[in-house]
Amino acid sequence: MDRKQLRKALGVAGWTALIYNLIMMVCVVVTMIAEMIIGMMAALNADGFDYGSIMGAAMAAASSAWGYFVSAAVGIIILLAWKKPRYWNEEIWKKGKPMKAGAFWGILAVFLSAQFLYQLYTISLEVTLNGMGLTMMEGLEAMSAGSDSFSMFLYMGLLAPVTEELLFRGLIQRTLMPYGKKIAILGSAFLFGMMHGNILQTPFAFLVGLVLGYVASEYSIAWAMVLHMINNLVLGDMLTRLTSGMGETGAALVIWGILIISVIGAIVTLIRKRREIRAWSHGNAMGPTYVRCFFSSAGVITFTVVMVISTIATCFALITPL
Repeated sequence: MDRKQLRKALGVAGWTALIYNLIMMVCVVVTMIAEMIIGMMAALNADGFDYGSIMGAAMAAASSAWGYFVSAAVGIIILLAWKKPRYWNEEIWKKGKPMKAGAFWGILAVFLSAQFLYQLYTISLEVTLNGMGLTMMEGLEAMSAGSDSFSMFLYMGLLAPVTEELLFRGLIQRTLMPYGKKIAILGSAFLFGMMHGNILQTPFAFLVGLVLGYVASEYSIAWAMVLHMINNLVLGDMLTRLTSGMGETGAALVIWGILIISVIGAIVTLIRKRREIRAWSHGNAMGPTYVRCFFSSAGVITFTVVMVISTIATCFALITPL
């Protein structure tokens, strides 16, 4: 296969991510507008022209996750129609070696260590912005405040981990797997990170995407879903709720305590498993040609440009004057 053919083959991953992202955006916007109109009409019928009631209906529609439910359903239906049931059974749900308790806790520690790096990254970025008279703390607090509706709780904690893993570690990673495990894991993690479209979540999503990609390739996509749910449901929502009554200092001590313990566990795991890690790396060499062709493919470039534009636009909402 020459480089032109290779770029075309690898670019399918980028086109897949782009199409799914566009489907999600359209479904979310259409559903939110429909909910808003229905809610505002109900408010008008009940209270007449009451500005507060109408705005409350609009805000309720904006915080609803039903658009994401619709987009997930539509996206999965399209993916199922594209790839036959046999592909899903033999490739996406393909099982690897069994997950033992020791391996799970070691992988979980490495996975949670990405949260530690994320916290350091956000602190460093905030300090840099403060030096320029700017802040992103309000945007960060809004993103990490947990779900503000039951539908959003269900989506973020359960449905999003399933659908995102099916797309990125299932379809996309399996599409790239014939060209090697490393490029498949790197490619799916890169697209997963870019899909988040903002300067706060993209680096973190890329890091956890690497861990999720490894887990999906070596164990199964089901275990990747479990880790993804732990991140979204436990760390992203439940822990925030449990520490909300402790004050800033108490919450910080609990969260940083968990993260530091995770980092120690990750270091111990990596030292103990260094020979296995080295053997896996040598046995799954990644040729530079595959890397160059992946990142220079039309699908990946187009998706990256769209997400970079989204990231720049999001910066105006996240970053505000002090």
